[in-house]
Amino acid sequence: MLKNEVPTIEVDNRFNMKNSFIRGFPMILIPPVILALILYIHNFYFLEYFHVVAGSMWTGMDLVLGLFFSYVMKGLNNFERTKISMRLTPTMLYFMPAISSVTITAGIYTALAMKIPFSSIYIIVALVIAFILFIEGIGIFLPNELRVYMEIISGAKNTEKIVKLTMFNLRLSLIQVIFQIAIILMMAHFAVGVNF
Repeated sequence: MLKNEVPTIEVDNRFNMKNSFIRGFPMILIPPVILALILYIHNFYFLEYFHVVAGSMWTGMDLVLGLFFSYVMKGLNNFERTKISMRLTPTMLYFMPAISSVTITAGIYTALAMKIPFSSIYIIVALVIAFILFIEGIGIFLPNELRVYMEIISGAKNTEKIVKLTMFNLRLSLIQVIFQIAIILMMAHFAVGVNF
């Protein structure tokens, strides 16, 4: 390779829609199925536990992506960033919509089970934040992941586009963490019964 020559990305032939779907389908299916089972058996303890675990996974993933991955990616060239995006994108494409949706849904059911009035300022603020997070996820994060995915499927020729969209999503993850921490503060208020 010449000194200034940019290495070409070789897309593994296993990286295709069919294989991604086979690997990703359990990630998008399992969280809603678990929530549906919990709602069916009508067990508040399991519902609350699932909500906390799912929320922790969502916030943890956003924290890892927004803080640690963005820091790691800054020190890499576009070739290395694209290789990481190729490994990260299929998981994020399936897992994040599933875990964020079930977290919000379980939170609403938890509030209903606790008979928290929806006129409460804390619930209104939590619902507004949850709506913002949902719109960010469905309207920005997911379409960007799909664009990255389609670029990779087509041979990863436009590494600039892949890196730009991936870095944008990593920054968006950090913004989502801030909103999620605000919701956690609201939940802590209800858990311990402290009035602000």
